[in-house]
Amino acid sequence: MVEIKDFTTTFNKLAIHKSDETVFSDFLNISICALSAGQYEDEYLSIIKNYRKDEVELFCEMYARMVFTMDDDGAGLVDCLGEFYQNRLSRGKHGQFFTPSHVCDAMSSMMLNKDDRDKTIFDPCCGSGRMLLSAAKVARHNHFFGADIDQICCKMATINLCLNGLRGEIAWMDSLGGQHWGGYSIRYAFGIVPVITKIPANEGIIYNMFPIHRKETEPQFKQNKAITITQAKFNFDE
Repeated sequence: MVEIKDFTTTFNKLAIHKSDETVFSDFLNISICALSAGQYEDEYLSIIKNYRKDEVELFCEMYARMVFTMDDDGAGLVDCLGEFYQNRLSRGKHGQFFTPSHVCDAMSSMMLNKDDRDKTIFDPCCGSGRMLLSAAKVARHNHFFGADIDQICCKMATINLCLNGLRGEIAWMDSLGGQHWGGYSIRYAFGIVPVITKIPANEGIIYNMFPIHRKETEPQFKQNKAITITQAKFNFDE
């Protein structure tokens, strides 16, 4: 089990005067702004104006504790956000449970080889991105894509990918019906810094992967190697 005690303690100090849902949502939005290389400064300022200076400092402390937990003594790829969300906020509401990490690890080890590179790994119901993190434990030099109908889950998955230096895209969408409401791209700026960029509705690689949405100008997944977690050669634009 992921140790989230310190993260939770700091969160509790912020959630005294606001709901858990509000504080966690604001924290995710602030984190995305912080990882966007200054693209969403106005959004960041609009969020923190609702908090006192000492509370903004607590957000910084939460961020630091999140990064420390994710680092896991240098091993990385730890889903502390999903662990906190499942234990504190979702509590199985609407049947929402995340696949245990050890199950994700087992599935990934069966489907990937450690020498796999430059392939596409896709989870159409990614939750907090736990399956993608497990896939990266086996072979991290690939491109990671996920989709989920829950926007909070999409934000957690995006932060997980970015802070672990994994290229890819997370779509906020209905993977069965194809409706797409937006998403996030994680690419490297200057070849060294992972940066989050928002994707508008009905745009992005994942949206255009669906046959009814495809544009000839968009990169396509090759279908001949598709499996449950798709593995296909993919030319990714740096």
